[in-house]
Amino acid sequence: MNETTAIDRSGLNALIKEYGGIDSFTTEQAVNIISEIFRIIRDHGKNPEDREEFYEGASRIFNVECINKADYSHGKYILAPNHISEFDGLIFGTLIPNTMVVAKTDWGENPHLNEFLGKLFQMTCVKRKDTASGMHVMKSCIDHLKNSENGAVTIFVQQTIADLDITTPEDIAIGVYHIAQKTSAPIIPVFCEQASPEERTRVVFGEPLVCDDKDHFGRAWLDAEIALRDSLTDPAARAPKLCEKHQKPISQRAF
Repeated sequence: MNETTAIDRSGLNALIKEYGGIDSFTTEQAVNIISEIFRIIRDHGKNPEDREEFYEGASRIFNVECINKADYSHGKYILAPNHISEFDGLIFGTLIPNTMVVAKTDWGENPHLNEFLGKLFQMTCVKRKDTASGMHVMKSCIDHLKNSENGAVTIFVQQTIADLDITTPEDIAIGVYHIAQKTSAPIIPVFCEQASPEERTRVVFGEPLVCDDKDHFGRAWLDAEIALRDSLTDPAARAPKLCEKHQKPISQRAF
């Protein structure tokens, strides 16, 4: 997409407003929103079904600015970003070639949504608080990394949309620690501001996470994320705008 060409985001903004915000739309509403993103990218002469061209277009739509991003196109990586909007999967699923995203079950089981997402990245879906589902997801991620010369998995270890300030170490899924142990893939903590069509969306990449004890992983990840967030200055990281459900502490939510 031409950097000098203006993007008309009015249709996208109208849908986000109608559906209640950047963090609260349903999978059926997501179909309409992603369809609109595809249309915008296509109207600017790019192919939204091509991962690289989709990411280029989505980055412009959401004003994505990557900071300290290494070359992740070669090797195997586990991206462990914070989760603060319904657009996080789109951004982190298309950032690196051959990525598998761990998504919630209702996204993976929606055939209309998969018509779009299946063209961009692979998904493995988890039922929250379901041990068998969690084990299946871990195996899928391990197999993806072991069977790929180059590739990544993206895992939102908070398991739901939440501000870091209401996230505790106990909320963090430690399955990612076991995936790293089985594959030797480094865990890359990433802090992402809430995706915005109107403001900069800064994405800060950290150094590989060093943690030798699964019981300490939650604290190590959370400390790394807060440090990345606090590294943003002039201005400081934007405070997310969250719906009532996502303002509750994670442990108090009914999934």
